Amino acid sequence: MTPISPVYANISSTIAKYNWKQPQSSAAQKPNGIDFQKDLPWIRDNVLTTALAEINELTFEPSDIKYVENLGINLPFKSGKECVDFIEKENIRLYFAKPFEKGVHAQYSFDRNAIMINKKYQNTKDFAVMLAIGEAILHEAGHAKDKDGQSSVQEELNFLGMNAVAHRAFIKKYGKVFSNSTAPIVADGVSIYEKLFFDPDPDKKRLIARMKEKYGDLPPGDRLHPPGKIARAVLQ
Repeated sequence: MTPISPVYANISSTIAKYNWKQPQSSAAQKPNGIDFQKDLPWIRDNVLTTALAEINELTFEPSDIKYVENLGINLPFKSGKECVDFIEKENIRLYFAKPFEKGVHAQYSFDRNAIMINKKYQNTKDFAVMLAIGEAILHEAGHAKDKDGQSSVQEELNFLGMNAVAHRAFIKKYGKVFSNSTAPIVADGVSIYEKLFFDPDPDKKRLIARMKEKYGDLPPGDRLHPPGKIARAVLQ
């Protein structure tokens, strides 16, 4: 599980061929606007390069940010570029490996200062999965930003709320790209949280149930993430 070694990479020669059934313009076929030779010289993997390039260009809708903030969610990054800039500044490595626990899509290692993505997604040609990996990187970079090695229900809510906002931004940009995906990182991951956070139910009962199932063993909050109404409800 060794992180990727530093090498100079050229994004124009490493973008994967997408397996995306939805119609797309030529402009949507390759992300641009990030120079990996300059900004992230250690990346060489096609899938990670594509995921990071897409995240770097992602702009969150202000109304979506305001919506989740009104739920008591504090986003660690207000745009994808903020996240990529943080990864560059902190020299966080990304790599594929088999997770220690079944069903884990990604996780951050404080000891290695690295984000691990589940090995099952390595070498994917599915564009929806690449975007979902980008969302997973966003989430794990939030944990890296805390620098405390701990988590709580509120911390997970903050980062999952950011995933929901990012997911809506990708849908706005690429339309129905996620609609037919059965990959767990999409169908039981990023797509789920967009639906749960933006559920019209004001009590967010389905979100609370999901958080209880996944994170009910965590404390409601911590020093960096004081618990809000939803986090407290998860532990009731």
